[in-house]
Amino acid sequence: MIQRKQTVFMFLSAIASALLFFMPLASFVADGNVMKFTIFGIQNPIENLSLSKAYTWPLIVLTILMTITPIYTAFRFKKREQQVRLCQLDMLFNVVFIGLVLLYYDADIQKVIAAVEGDSYQFDVAYFIGTVIPLVNLVFQILAIRGIKKDIALLKSIDRLR
Repeated sequence: MIQRKQTVFMFLSAIASALLFFMPLASFVADGNVMKFTIFGIQNPIENLSLSKAYTWPLIVLTILMTITPIYTAFRFKKREQQVRLCQLDMLFNVVFIGLVLLYYDADIQKVIAAVEGDSYQFDVAYFIGTVIPLVNLVFQILAIRGIKKDIALLKSIDRLR
């Protein structure tokens, strides 16, 4: 099981997903105030800006799923077709995570800041490595699927020889 390349890719994907628990996704800098956006919420120094910690529970759930699914998939090595489907499911989790962060949370946080501080309030958004990790996971999952499909093809060719 561990000697297969795709198992290594799945474990690397799980490790990369687990890093999301420790890394910020983005930061919003406004007039010297830095707000860091993580999967656990927003750390902000602005007193009158309140964003709930429960606000980011979908990101936490997706991160847990993105961490557990590749590990579970690696241990399903006898059922290769199921492994392919589970890898595709993990790819879906990664795409949804990217979509939530870049399309929903980014725009929503900017609207809240603009509403509290006024429309003339200028701020900069800086994305960190946390937003790139799901893209790296997609690459790992694609490589794992390629390896699984090679194993399936090899086993089918061996069955033909019998």
